[in-house]
Amino acid sequence: AIGAVGERVAIAPVGRIGGSVDKIEDGVENYKSNVARALKEQEGYAGARLLVNRETGAGVSFTFWRDEAASQASFEAMKSIRAEASSRFGDERPETKVYEAVVQHRQEPTEAGNWVRLTTLGGDPAKVEEGVRHFESRVIPEVSKLPGFRGAILFIDRATGEAIAATVWDSKSDLDGSSTQVGPIRTLASEVMGAREPQVESYEVAFAELLAPMGS
Repeated sequence: AIGAVGERVAIAPVGRIGGSVDKIEDGVENYKSNVARALKEQEGYAGARLLVNRETGAGVSFTFWRDEAASQASFEAMKSIRAEASSRFGDERPETKVYEAVVQHRQEPTEAGNWVRLTTLGGDPAKVEEGVRHFESRVIPEVSKLPGFRGAILFIDRATGEAIAATVWDSKSDLDGSSTQVGPIRTLASEVMGAREPQVESYEVAFAELLAPMGS
């Protein structure tokens, strides 16, 4: 399968961190200095994003891998580094789920200081492919017209139908300003995927790295 900018589908573990507000900075610095360096040493690594909410202490990490074998190998190899990283954020039991990054549209590169809206949808496995086509043909063209839009990624779990749609914005004001226009787009996409009551979250990008397009 090919992404919206000619990139192959990547395997993408998504880690959710329920950290502490007073430990955010320590967690981010550890991620930049230790986790990022260890990731680069892993075979098949393609990039990473670290998102944080400085008001709640929550965080989300995305890593991108060439294939499932590389993802699994890195998960074992980085077990102690991952545990240390979570501890630095104040979370001893982070949750990680593995998705496919089936659509990757990058209008502009994601950079630290950008903002991301995450929409988690509990969909219908039978409607996954229809949902992917809708995201590529309808969602991206619509949101790409909005001020400050930089890119979008769609993560899916084919077995459960769950999806995470991530849209990237220049700033928090751009993200907030897009809320009204994005609402109806999200509602229609949820219906197409057979999802109800999508969960919407906003995060600041604390770290972003893309080694190479997945199609290279």
